Amino acid sequence: MPKVSTEFIAIGANRTAHTASWGLDGLVAFGANKLIALYNPLDPTSRGITETLQGHKQRVICVEFIERGQEGNLSSVALVSGSADNTAKIWKKNSLGQWINSATLTGHTGAVETVACMKGHCIMGDTDLLATGSADGTIRIWERRILDDSNDQVTCLQVIDCGNKYPLALALAYLPGTTVPILASGNTDKVISIYIYQHGVSCFKRAHTLQGHDNWVRSLAFATYTGTDANINEEATHTLRTGNLMLASASQDKYIRLWKIAPEVQRETKSSAQASTKNGQSNDLNEVLEALQESALSAENVQLSTKAHLVDVDVPGSESKKQYSLMFEALLMGHDDWVYSVNWERPRYSVSNGVKTFIQPLRLISASSDKSLMIWSPDTASGVWVNEVRMGDMGGNSYLGFCGALFSPDGKHVVSHGANGSFHMWRDISTKDEENRWAPEVSISGHFKPVESVAWDPHSRYLLSASLDQSTRLYAPWCRSTEGKKVVTWHEMGRPQVHGYDLKCIAFVNDWQFVSGADEKVLRVFDAPKSCVESLAVLTGEKGLTSEVESRPIGANLPALGLSNKAVFEGDIETMVNSEENHATLQSYAQSSSTPTSLLETMVHPPFEEHLLQHTLWPEIEKLYGHGYEIICTEATHDGKYVASACKAATPEHAVVRLFDTSNWKEVKTKINAHSLTVTRVRFSHNDRWLLTVSRDRVWSISERVEGNQDVAYRLTSKNQAHARIIWDCAWSHDDKFFVTGSRDKTVKFWEQKDGTQWTCVATIKCTEPITALDAAPILVDGSYIVAVGLESGQIELLSAKEGKLDTWTSWHNIEKTFCHAGVVRSLAWRVPSTPGGRLQLASAGEDHSVRILNVE
Repeated sequence: MPKVSTEFIAIGANRTAHTASWGLDGLVAFGANKLIALYNPLDPTSRGITETLQGHKQRVICVEFIERGQEGNLSSVALVSGSADNTAKIWKKNSLGQWINSATLTGHTGAVETVACMKGHCIMGDTDLLATGSADGTIRIWERRILDDSNDQVTCLQVIDCGNKYPLALALAYLPGTTVPILASGNTDKVISIYIYQHGVSCFKRAHTLQGHDNWVRSLAFATYTGTDANINEEATHTLRTGNLMLASASQDKYIRLWKIAPEVQRETKSSAQASTKNGQSNDLNEVLEALQESALSAENVQLSTKAHLVDVDVPGSESKKQYSLMFEALLMGHDDWVYSVNWERPRYSVSNGVKTFIQPLRLISASSDKSLMIWSPDTASGVWVNEVRMGDMGGNSYLGFCGALFSPDGKHVVSHGANGSFHMWRDISTKDEENRWAPEVSISGHFKPVESVAWDPHSRYLLSASLDQSTRLYAPWCRSTEGKKVVTWHEMGRPQVHGYDLKCIAFVNDWQFVSGADEKVLRVFDAPKSCVESLAVLTGEKGLTSEVESRPIGANLPALGLSNKAVFEGDIETMVNSEENHATLQSYAQSSSTPTSLLETMVHPPFEEHLLQHTLWPEIEKLYGHGYEIICTEATHDGKYVASACKAATPEHAVVRLFDTSNWKEVKTKINAHSLTVTRVRFSHNDRWLLTVSRDRVWSISERVEGNQDVAYRLTSKNQAHARIIWDCAWSHDDKFFVTGSRDKTVKFWEQKDGTQWTCVATIKCTEPITALDAAPILVDGSYIVAVGLESGQIELLSAKEGKLDTWTSWHNIEKTFCHAGVVRSLAWRVPSTPGGRLQLASAGEDHSVRILNVE
């Protein structure tokens, strides 16, 4: 039996504010389509995503770690995720170290938009308190209890009805000096509702509403002020005192507000003593306060106030009710667009003058759609909150800015996730002489819509993928030495095409040239620039790649109003440098594109997202016309002489396969007219003698190469109505002795040429799901052929047959569900081993937005 492991996973984060959480063990969990991806940003080898958790039926919207422990012993014990499938799920590690779904929280009738877990310096007990907020307009309070190694019991304690305004953000903490839970809820009604647990009635009651934001509240975060930060003068902070609870709120009104929740200290002053002697006045005052409190609860006609609002709380063990004050503390202004996320730096132990103390650093990070992150802290002298550092993308084509930002457990790193699914990471490199210095670090990226096609270059040195997110991405291994050991990890090294149409298919013409088809009638041909070839040679360690680099353009850029990547040559740089009218020269470059001088750099590490967007485009060298509808599939001969393609079709007239001669990029006159509906796949045999096509009309056809005739490249020789439903994919064996077809009728059929004439079906394998992708291994394994089969459920199966016994196919291996996709498998491609007898690697693309490389040993 083969041993299968994950080599690489690329997938983008979902475009929501609460989609990611950084656990105390260093693990970042984030929602990626229907999956939860696990990633350790501080891994010294920069491995990227280690695994994905399957379970949700729809998009994952929010993720949060459940914590337990006291001060320095706090740890992340489980993970809770909320999804558009109206459920939340709890995940934890079992005794074998595997992540499992231990409980599912059901009851909501709308998408779970936000989850909150208890945050504090001391979270003890054998149960966990959780809150989930849903688009059905309710907040549900849950209690989690561990049953055994793989199961948890979760009980719904309370349902809070928010009416027609649903919660967008929740936060849970303990009231200062107690174990009384307090819940903050930011809704679509612009106010923050504060709920406090009343032990007398054993449920949360709304105590107050905090007014001030002028738009929806998108994020809330609690922190307990320790008063022991050596950098902050406590007197200078004016109002914060040790033990106070701080609440940060972020809103679409571009502002962040800080609120303080503190125990009310009764101070008997002269004026209050006089007031207490006048019962009439006292009663009047009480009536006014009650009226104010009622109007605050109803959130009507309340003027913005910095006064303290008092609430009474039942505290267990206390004979009388305790009073707490809720007060507006500070307004943080600096962002120019919606603020999606706020998070406090994590509390931790600090050693000062030999004394070890547990502190809550007064630092807050915010992420906004203005393409920036900001770290805020109070000024050491005045206590005024200021923006100490701003990070992000100044200009550039970064879509809609940032959705969220997180501090690492030690506060030395921050990560953020953008609207295009990629992560950004910065490391604190501040010194005593230079404060607030942050440097970007290598992070992860991936497609944020379904991936339609993957293809290896002819020498299997790098992988290309095409997606409905309108981009093609290049992945390659980064080979280097770390601490004396050779380390190889895969990363996105380039984005050759960023398009205005959803991309459907790609195929390599030669080592550095590929053709792509999108939801348009045109095929586009791209050629690798000098900067890409040189960078890949450095990063992969294959110096031989640079042999043909001199004649290539330096790079490419995308004109401001165009879809075609234009080549940039060295002459452009000289023109730009020598030009007296630099402004006029620069006008031809889009604001989001690179200028020629920025393309000269050779990468020494995998590129950051900003670099990928602007500096890794490939020049477009040709457009191929002829099709009447959107392109569906394309393929090139192995000798690079012809490109075949097909488009959407409802009539035989359009269901033709067109062939293009790559020597002049003109269409060959004779088309292959074998089908009546859309051709779903075209495949050339490895010796280029045969062209195999499969179609929606359930027919496959084979055409044979014709040499020496400019008007005819391939001539139709045979066709067969092979399946009962649409045929999605086909593949040739590495020695071209047979081909295989896969269909929605759940069968895989193997076809062999008997007596050198007719192709006949020699074996049929029935699968449990419709077949959507196929590929045959490039070598024999222990004398057997191997075929990978991708199913509609996301499962990947490996079939095998001994050489010479093609009528006897058996299941070689069913790849574990955790290694597979959570949606339709769109494309499979085996990598040719670099050395004879080397391990096999299988690349796959799925509807779940992921590109995966599996090791099969």
